[in-house]
Amino acid sequence: MKPPRFSYHDPATLDEAVRLLDELDDAKLLAGGQSLLPMMNMRFVMPEHIIDLNHISGLDEIHTKAEQIYIGAMTRQRALQ
Repeated sequence: MKPPRFSYHDPATLDEAVRLLDELDDAKLLAGGQSLLPMMNMRFVMPEHIIDLNHISGLDEIHTKAEQIYIGAMTRQRALQ
């Protein structure tokens, strides 16, 4: 089954993603797609807008500061390994 029609948004910055999420009604965030896309294919979820977070730089960073490790929300499991 194919998902229903939706508008795809590919923001370049976190600010742009937040603005889109604030302005658009019925928007869902796409991070990895492991659960959202199958749910859309089965039409359990039918958002009008998809906001893709995969191309926002900085969300996949790993760095240390003092004795802390910062792991960005979009860091892939492979990068952690």
